[in-house]
Amino acid sequence: MTVIVGVQCSDGIVIGADSMATSTAGPSPLMHVQSNDKIEIFDKSVIVASTGAIGLSQRLNHHISQAIAGNVFRNFSVQDCTTNVSKRFLTDLTNSLYQMHPQHGVSFGSVMAACLKGVPYLIEFGSTNFQPEIRHGKMFFVSMGSGQLHADPFLAFIARVLWHGVPPTVKDGKLGVYWTLSHTITVAPGGVGKPIRMATLTQKDGKWVAEESQDMDAHETYTADLENYIGKYAREGHAVSDPIPPAPI
Repeated sequence: MTVIVGVQCSDGIVIGADSMATSTAGPSPLMHVQSNDKIEIFDKSVIVASTGAIGLSQRLNHHISQAIAGNVFRNFSVQDCTTNVSKRFLTDLTNSLYQMHPQHGVSFGSVMAACLKGVPYLIEFGSTNFQPEIRHGKMFFVSMGSGQLHADPFLAFIARVLWHGVPPTVKDGKLGVYWTLSHTITVAPGGVGKPIRMATLTQKDGKWVAEESQDMDAHETYTADLENYIGKYAREGHAVSDPIPPAPI
């Protein structure tokens, strides 16, 4: 089971995920184990986070690597690149006689961040048909996985209150992604779990670079302080004099 959150920011992209994997016997879950492969970074330029069977994630990652090697991400437009990735993956499933679920289709989805023709894009590959959708405009964020029912409402709250309905900076995006994942893990225990992982696509020295964030402890401390502040404000109102603690960089 999984929860993935992605945000298109004003200066890049943030993608985060929990680290819980479920071992199953057919449709029956057997045990939960920690997984460190829900977020993959390719060629220091592409971030992919997937929800669904680990074997399908491995196959998608293979096709992403092949597409990068074939300069698909370098030479193609965003529409042609994302369609190429979708076609590669779905063709693989068809050739291996993969059985689609009658209602849920592929039952595998993914969120990807990549810079194409100099522009950073957040792309969702739907878990029913694995068709790409570019996240932008008012829909600049996405959540996916078994924790989506808990993550979506909280993410909408974050977008309204913290980001004021517009794409945030990567700094504020990381805070919102971490807070959403932390909330989801707290209210939906057993299916999703810590540690939280995040990766960013940002511009450094004129080049778009994908890398994993290493400041999870700072975000954990800050969200705990922020929740305590909100609780104290609700109890004491304007009598609260302590300033809101500074957010992590």
